[in-house]
Amino acid sequence: GTNVFDIVTRKIVANYDVGSDVFDSTIVNRTVVAHAPDASPHCIKLFDIRGGNSSYPALHGHTDTIWSLQTSASGNEILSSGKDGTVMIHDLRTGKPTLTIAASTSGIRSAIFAGDQQQYVVTGARDFTVKIWDTLSGSLHRTHSVGQSG
Repeated sequence: GTNVFDIVTRKIVANYDVGSDVFDSTIVNRTVVAHAPDASPHCIKLFDIRGGNSSYPALHGHTDTIWSLQTSASGNEILSSGKDGTVMIHDLRTGKPTLTIAASTSGIRSAIFAGDQQQYVVTGARDFTVKIWDTLSGSLHRTHSVGQSG
């Protein structure tokens, strides 16, 4: 499960069972956002810290393992990427995806929001490329090859 700790007392204040080992989690607006890498279906689960079980719908759209999560600065969106090569932005208020990008055939290991207005998403793929995407249109802005390590 996912433990939530009080950073002052260092005690567990909540625990959430997501049905498998949690690969990544974050907290935004008193909500634990977590996913298990090999859970089926491949989804992101949300849990309210104030009251136990999930009162939010799971976020769906990935067809394989989810490798990274990041919340937006506003706390209203979550960015995810995964082995299926897609990058998704979900609106946490509606539970619906607002953008899906087929970013790579080799899988996206990481994705982050970038820019002053978070107008870009930067992805790092298993094919050793870093790509910059426009969050409004989903179009590719720039590609950088970082080469392979020995």
